[in-house]
Amino acid sequence: MMKYFLRIALATVAAVMLYACGGNNATYQYKTEYLPVQLVGSEKWSILDVNSGEVVAKDAFVNAPSPVVAGMFYVMNSEGSFDYYDVSAPTTPVAGHFGSVTAFSDDGIAVCSKVGGPICLIDRKGNVVKQLPKEISQCSMFAHGMAAFQNDNGSWGYINTSGDTIVPAAFSSVNMFLYDDYAMVIPNSQPNDSVIMFSVIDKSGKVMFSANSNEYQPVQPYYINGVLPAVKGDSLVCLDHNGKEVANPIDDKDVVEKAGYDDFSRTPSGDYIVVKDKKVGMVDKYCKQLIKIGHDNLIDINGERLIAVDGDTFRIVDRNGNDVGNVKFANAHTSEDNPYATRGFIDTDLAAASMMMMFDETSCCGANASTTLMDMNSMVGTDPRPYAGSNTLILPQGPYILQYVFDRELATANADSTSAEFNYDARVKCVIMSLNVNHCPANTEPMIVNKVESRLGTKGFVFARDGIFCSDYLTAMTLGYDKGIVSAIYYMHFNESVPPVKNKRG
Repeated sequence: MMKYFLRIALATVAAVMLYACGGNNATYQYKTEYLPVQLVGSEKWSILDVNSGEVVAKDAFVNAPSPVVAGMFYVMNSEGSFDYYDVSAPTTPVAGHFGSVTAFSDDGIAVCSKVGGPICLIDRKGNVVKQLPKEISQCSMFAHGMAAFQNDNGSWGYINTSGDTIVPAAFSSVNMFLYDDYAMVIPNSQPNDSVIMFSVIDKSGKVMFSANSNEYQPVQPYYINGVLPAVKGDSLVCLDHNGKEVANPIDDKDVVEKAGYDDFSRTPSGDYIVVKDKKVGMVDKYCKQLIKIGHDNLIDINGERLIAVDGDTFRIVDRNGNDVGNVKFANAHTSEDNPYATRGFIDTDLAAASMMMMFDETSCCGANASTTLMDMNSMVGTDPRPYAGSNTLILPQGPYILQYVFDRELATANADSTSAEFNYDARVKCVIMSLNVNHCPANTEPMIVNKVESRLGTKGFVFARDGIFCSDYLTAMTLGYDKGIVSAIYYMHFNESVPPVKNKRG
């Protein structure tokens, strides 16, 4: 179980969680100059210039635009595919009808694929820079001039913005060069199932150092501010690019910590969002007031601009709390939805085989009928508040999204919601393995499901009723699909299983 969960943790490319050596959101992934927003009273989406406070595309989109990076963004159209736009002409698509997309990078390159087609790199004008080899099944967005790719053998490597392979596919999992010129990788060859070897490489693929999970347990798989936080024994340490333990480079919170705030978090620009009596303000690292406490929330978006939240209304303010423009909005889209683009076709035999590898008669994705949240506590970190009221732990695993559904909520908030406690005795009741194939032809979902169902007997599962397969250990499996997403659900107890949904696209 430990090996499987560590692999998941090191393969994550979504939001970074930092518990040491950098605080919260210790740097910016890209410069935010424009923000997709829903204006107060509108259900449509607009584009807001956060530096001037002016709306540059009012109520232009039905669906939420992606974050605007290097002046470019994408939006899902009425057909369910994606179009790219340039913020200088925000209502006319530059290129479109892509089945799978990533955001542009500061390098001016995006990764995308047409339905039924290979992965391509395109520039800001929509021109194809490079068509990637057909054996590349998915590729990440670019960061620091590099993108991670996976081939049909399941191995990972890296390409540059010209599409040239710089680091050959020789790893079982990798991470993007998200905030630094170094990345953590896990080699294909591992000594055993209980100890995981990992390495840190530079952008040429040179190994800077290697370690194992008995020595260090990385808290998150990214270097930020030049260091990697990791657990060593019972302590949190910071590792530099050569694996040497060093001091926390931004350990400047003592003054703020002693000021008596109820809570605080460090912004990427080095200031601190502070909380007192459920109201929020901002101070610098010397505890000098920048924004007076009184807001419901403050969200730093580029170091010079913040979103001030008061009730149901958002607005842009500067570092001193002064309004930037007079636009009020009710929602904003600030996070990247698609860190990977996937090839517009899929080998259904390989997809079925990879799904079959994730479970057997007694367990699925490292969990079994006796697995509790305590067994998975390394996946939720130390702060229970984000998990209050939810009974599902969601983790990415390559192209799959894994959902561990528990028999009760993961954490319970106290009466005033200022703190919470983990329910470590919560038990996993089922695991959902989801694969989005919207970028593939419409017959892909039933092909994958039929192939997995036909092979379930090799795993000890036989058809019971209503699309439910049961094992001698009374675990159960169902396969279904809806809106282009294939879902395999593994139930720890047959009596808790329900028939699958099978809805074709279109």
